[in-house]
Amino acid sequence: MAANPTPENDDILKALAEDLADGCHTHEVSIGIKQNTEAVLRTAISGLDAARLARGNAETTQGNAYDTLQTADAAGTTILKNCRLRLVKLFGGQFNSQWQTAGWPSGTTAVPDTQDVRFSLLGSLKVYFTANPASESTDMEATAAVCTPAHKAVSDARAALNAAKLTLKDAKGTEEAAARTLRKRVRGLIDELGTLLADDDPRYTAFGLNVPANPSAPEAIMSLTATAIGGGKIHALWSYATRMTGTRMLTKRTSGAVVDPDFLTAGTVDGLEKTLTGFTPGVNVEIKVIPYNDGGDGPASPVATVLVT
Repeated sequence: MAANPTPENDDILKALAEDLADGCHTHEVSIGIKQNTEAVLRTAISGLDAARLARGNAETTQGNAYDTLQTADAAGTTILKNCRLRLVKLFGGQFNSQWQTAGWPSGTTAVPDTQDVRFSLLGSLKVYFTANPASESTDMEATAAVCTPAHKAVSDARAALNAAKLTLKDAKGTEEAAARTLRKRVRGLIDELGTLLADDDPRYTAFGLNVPANPSAPEAIMSLTATAIGGGKIHALWSYATRMTGTRMLTKRTSGAVVDPDFLTAGTVDGLEKTLTGFTPGVNVEIKVIPYNDGGDGPASPVATVLVT
C-alpha cells in the first residue's frame, strides 16, 4: 500500500502505532479487525518502550562502569609513577634485567601509555614487592600493600565494564527485536485494513493513515527545538505529524559574514531529529521543518532560532 508505507525510523513507527491503536479502539469491532487488534498493538508498543528503557539503563550502567575504570586506572597510574621512582633508586634509570624482573615492559622504564599494560604492570609489581620486601618503600608508597588493592580495583572495574558491555549488547538486541515485532504489527494492520476497507474509505484517517484513493498531505509539525551543541553544530528535534513519512529541513543564517536571503534546504530526514554541522560559531540560524508524504508537503513547523557555539 504505497500511500501508507511502514516507517523505517523507530520513533515514527511508534508514533504511527499509537495512532493505529487509537483507530482500533474506535473502529476495531465495526470494521472487523481480527489479527492486529488494539490489544496486540499496545502490547507491542509496551514491549518496545520497555526494551528502550532497558537499553537506556544499560547505556547508563556502561557509562558509569567506564568512569569507574578511568578513576581506578588514574589511581593505579599514580602508584606506578611512585613505584618507578623507587625502582630508579634501586636499578638506575636505564632498562636492564632488574626492571624486567620487576615486571616492567621490555626496553623501557616509562609508565605504560595503555590501560591494559598498566593493569598488567600493577599485577607484576604486586608479585615483585611481595617476593622482594626489601625493595619496598613505605614512604614512597611503593609496596605490595599499595599495589595489591590498586590492581584489584582496576580488575574489578574491568570485569564490571565487560559485564556492562554484554548487558548493553543484549539490551540492544532485545530493542531491535521489539522494533521488528512492532513493525510487523503495524504493517499487518495496514494490510488488514486494505482487505477490509475500500480504498476511498474515510475511516483510514482515524488510524493516522492516508486514504489510499485520495492521499493527503501530513498534518503540521507542532513543535521544534534547536540546540547549539558546540563545534558549529546544531541539534534539531521535532514532534511527529500525522501521516508524515519524512521531513524536509530548512535553515537560514540571519547574522554573520554570510546572511541567507531565504531558507535553504538542509536535506530530508526519516526520523524526528538531526544534527546539523558546518555552521560558524557566533552566527544566528533559523530552522524549520516540513513533513511530507506521497500526498505532498504539510504545513511548516514553527521557526526555531539558535545562536551557534
